[in-house]
Amino acid sequence: MILSDKFISASQNFSTMNKRVPAPWFKKNIQIDGDVEKAEITVCGLGFYEFFLNGSRIAKGLLSPYISNPDDIVFYDNYDIAKLLLSGDNELKFLLGNGMQNAFGGFIWDFDKASFRSSPKLAFALEITYKNGEKVLIKADESVLTQSSKILSDDLRLGEIYDAAAESGHWSNAISVSSPKGEKRISTAKPILVRDEVKPIKIWEENKSYIYDFGINTSGVCRLKINGKRGQKITLTFGEILKGGKFSYENTTFDHSADKYFQQDVYICKDGENEWKPTFTYHAFRYVKVDGIEEHQATEDLLTFVVFNTDLGSKGAFECSDEQLNTLNKMSLNSTLSNFHHFPTDCPHREKNGWTADAALSSAHTLLYFEPVDNYKQWIRCICKAQREDGALPGIVPTSGWGFDWGNGPAWDSVIVELPYQIWQKRNDITAFEICKDNIIKYVKYLETRLDSNGLLAIGLGDWCAPHNPMKAPLILTDSIEAYDIASKSAEMFGKIGQTQNADFCAEFARKIRKSIRAKLFDEESCTFKGNCQTSQAMGIYYGIIEASETEQAMAVLLRQIEETNYHIDTGVLGGRVLFHVLAEHGEIDTALKIIKAPTPPSYSQWIDAGDTALCEGFEEYEGLSSHNHHFWGNISAFFMEQICGINVRGEKIDIAPHFPESISHAKASFDSVFGKVSVKWKRENEKIIFELTCPETSKCKITFDNPDNVELKYL
Repeated sequence: MILSDKFISASQNFSTMNKRVPAPWFKKNIQIDGDVEKAEITVCGLGFYEFFLNGSRIAKGLLSPYISNPDDIVFYDNYDIAKLLLSGDNELKFLLGNGMQNAFGGFIWDFDKASFRSSPKLAFALEITYKNGEKVLIKADESVLTQSSKILSDDLRLGEIYDAAAESGHWSNAISVSSPKGEKRISTAKPILVRDEVKPIKIWEENKSYIYDFGINTSGVCRLKINGKRGQKITLTFGEILKGGKFSYENTTFDHSADKYFQQDVYICKDGENEWKPTFTYHAFRYVKVDGIEEHQATEDLLTFVVFNTDLGSKGAFECSDEQLNTLNKMSLNSTLSNFHHFPTDCPHREKNGWTADAALSSAHTLLYFEPVDNYKQWIRCICKAQREDGALPGIVPTSGWGFDWGNGPAWDSVIVELPYQIWQKRNDITAFEICKDNIIKYVKYLETRLDSNGLLAIGLGDWCAPHNPMKAPLILTDSIEAYDIASKSAEMFGKIGQTQNADFCAEFARKIRKSIRAKLFDEESCTFKGNCQTSQAMGIYYGIIEASETEQAMAVLLRQIEETNYHIDTGVLGGRVLFHVLAEHGEIDTALKIIKAPTPPSYSQWIDAGDTALCEGFEEYEGLSSHNHHFWGNISAFFMEQICGINVRGEKIDIAPHFPESISHAKASFDSVFGKVSVKWKRENEKIIFELTCPETSKCKITFDNPDNVELKYL
């Protein structure tokens, strides 16, 4: 298998906010003279490519090959095309999009200043072996022909402009361009595939535009189908919400000089029947504002929402008697899928960035309900490549250098430990850690250099998106506890692979910073952590900063703090990740559900009441929220499976430890573990819990009930 470093391009010109360059076509005709034994082609199109052989689409997924910083890693796809080649003339054809290679809409995060920025470029290597033993190698070079396509402009974040009436340009020879600096690798990530197609549930006219409501806020593109007139310009603008009953896109925009950053596609018709969907972008939306059509064209069939994301399959499920919880679980999983395009993103509309904390916070529930391991492992390689020489990590990956001065710190950087740790726990697979173990020890040593005179840390972002400003939990507490957790988990994993020296170093770092936290940020007499708030107390308990003898008093403090907020969530995402687990594991699962279901804001229920179909970024007043599709509050899905149904997957064993809320009459969950399927189903019957369990015989399964005398256990 050859990964060619010979790259070609249509020109040296690339798109900007003010000057757009059409997406280029490339074609190469090859002759097949004889019987083919084997034919394998590797393809790299930067940023994205579409691949056609003899007119048939071959590309394995959308937005291929992958999104990365090509100064770090360049990913190729490989295809076996032996059975697709014809005797005689064959046409290889490629269409390239800007992707991250030229993300001119990414100015907020300095992608417009990236050293790798260029016009789209292509490399391929086709190896043909004939049955007579003859071998032929064909690479992309200047003999490949290129012309402009009808895609006049494409940007990952802004959208696409397509002119169906445009005349095709003349074919000319491609030019040779520099090869990307990054390591060349075959992509092992699962592809992006279409998951669903959704028709509008409502259409109405608004200020001479037509608004299409698809009933769900998720990600993908619209397929347009219209009988149009040549030159008719149709503009599709995408939004998540209505404000005052009117279409709005303001919450997904960024200002840039005189320009507005927003999601919009433009299609210019040819005469007659037109059918089109964008190729090199995606959006997140529920509503679409359509301009440029006549009243008779505003039909249900005009637009179809083509929903797509990385093909993550299904690993787990949860359902219970409480429809609010079922709805929240669906919203959480929708947000998780909406934000998974090659790797987990923070939001699927204005940013589409690989924010590291978002992925760390969501990794547990994502691994319980889906199969992201291949994509996590590939992204971990990108995270490692992004690490700075001193050990620091950026807040977003990929990055062109942005995210070291703001947007990172232990809670965000924890992704480099949390992803391999959760893969180890949920899949009994330590190989993800093997990929990044050298980078992890480098990072822990970096943290040691950042300790203050008290042996504590305050160097990053804190308890993000708390429902109050300023956040109550001190940064020095959340950073120091996160660093303790990073070092503790690292020590476990180094111990697992037998690297005792690194394990000892991490364990000693954890011991020292825990001692410093207890000395400077914890009042032993009252068992209260600095900040005296839900996040501080829940994190201190969850991560083991307290001693066992202090648990009862520390929990009493947490319950008092919850009572003071009238049973409302008072944490940001760091505290929210652990609060409900702490409550459930200490006999307060009803309190956890009372907070989740609080009828007034701030609460998860406010999103349901507002009509949201995905989790929001925060608990602000509805129309003031910047995003209505975030997944970093989604650990409630893990809470439902692990605490209500008790399925806890931990490496070589599965612990069954459910807690039975008074407000729930029945619940069920299942998880396809590496040992086999584990399923739980329970119901209340005659003041008893009837608990049905299926657990793989090959797993080490331990069962614990809070009140075993009240449970009738049935093995299925």
